[in-house]
Amino acid sequence: MIKGLLGTGGTDYISEPIQLLGDVKSVSVNRYAVMAVKKDGTLWYWGKPANMKKVTEPTKLMDNVAMVSMDEYYSGPVLMCTVDGSLYLMDAQEFKQIPYDKKVKFVVTNGTDHFFIDENSELWGWSDNKTGTDGSLGVGHTHPVLEPVKIMEDVQFVACDNTNTMIIRKDSTLWMCGKGDDGKFYDGTKEIEGPVLSPIKIMDNVMHVAAQNNHFFAVKKDNTLWAWGNNDNQSLGNQHLSAPVKWADKVTSITVGNQHKVVAKTDNTVWTAGRKDGVYKATQSTQNELRQTAINLIDSPSSWALAEVREAEYRKLVPIAMQSEYTKIVNRSEFCTLAITCIEQAHEMTIEEFLTSKGIEVPTSTPFTDISSLSERARKDIMAAYALQIVAGTSATTFDPYKPITREQAAKMLTSTASTLGEKTDATTPTFADGDKIATWAKPFIGYVVDAQIMGGVGNNRFDAKGGYQRQQAYLTVLRVYKIVTGIE
Repeated sequence: MIKGLLGTGGTDYISEPIQLLGDVKSVSVNRYAVMAVKKDGTLWYWGKPANMKKVTEPTKLMDNVAMVSMDEYYSGPVLMCTVDGSLYLMDAQEFKQIPYDKKVKFVVTNGTDHFFIDENSELWGWSDNKTGTDGSLGVGHTHPVLEPVKIMEDVQFVACDNTNTMIIRKDSTLWMCGKGDDGKFYDGTKEIEGPVLSPIKIMDNVMHVAAQNNHFFAVKKDNTLWAWGNNDNQSLGNQHLSAPVKWADKVTSITVGNQHKVVAKTDNTVWTAGRKDGVYKATQSTQNELRQTAINLIDSPSSWALAEVREAEYRKLVPIAMQSEYTKIVNRSEFCTLAITCIEQAHEMTIEEFLTSKGIEVPTSTPFTDISSLSERARKDIMAAYALQIVAGTSATTFDPYKPITREQAAKMLTSTASTLGEKTDATTPTFADGDKIATWAKPFIGYVVDAQIMGGVGNNRFDAKGGYQRQQAYLTVLRVYKIVTGIE
């Protein structure tokens, strides 16, 4: 670690967690520098990224950034996507745009490999290595790939180290390609000889992954953390792990460095493990087990949703009170607030002014007997959404404001919001393998959101109409409606 990397303005060793920046939505770190994107879309850095001036305090670099990823080493590249979905790679202190005709929503880079996920959930990548690839690019061969090529569809997250790539698809399956650990590649049941040139399925029910130095980590939907591969300086000993080993429970995500691991848990605590200099109150030089480092953290969106959720917040589509509990299933009252906020932001007027412009009157008294305990804002949003026919009651006198919504109900409310904002929403219902589970009333609405690329399937050509709809999913799909009706790229 270089002196000044902690961003405190000094070079002293810091033994307790301290705050460096506020309103930060994502961070990328390597051995020599830190880059942070704030909620307002500004990019900040400290330390010494490749070819840049060293600074010891957070320094603003540019505006309108959605996400950034740095290579783990000093001389490595920096990959970035902007709020409008453009793709850039840093070259000699200057970000140069990489031509691509769709919007980019996620980026990651390590070594010579660069990956991004576009608005259609397609994974693309290329390599700077002019002599060829080693399998980690996942394109099925080892020939040079100097321009972006499509690798896989229905992808929601990707992580990589220098020689391996981990891919989570929308159906929560984990796929991998690359050399493995010293040529040993776990294929889901046993070890095989690497390299694996095209992604193969490794396991099911995965929601987050991380990789570093041929050491692989997967967080499953039951919040268990699993590790395999190279295990140097880890709490599980220093022997090679030939198959995934359960490491911890109640985990939501993990970030890995060269010799350290940082784990976030479901109770909003952070834990660290690895070498002494990166572990809070470590007891030995290496192989320190996970120990609690910080408490009372504010939760954040899942990695696959991060860029769009933060843009939705940046565009004031998500009230501050709702900027938490991102994986919670959104309820009927909350979705009304999102729909009304979208209308207000799209037209830059209050909902009262919008209703007046449409000649619509909100009932002076509510027919719903179960919303009196809600806040004034929530009651107003429910009645406005009701007047605009975005939502209906669950009976003549009840609304069920806290009832979680399903994916088909979300499709209906999103379509109705777009229609209220003047969009033509006629569409043909696509064919899904689980189409018999979709309610007849919902099919036209699902047709529109799929055609408009507001919502998609969940993988394996399924829509999962009765499945729950998370807050973070609601936020990013409301953002997509907003961008369609406003024409913002």
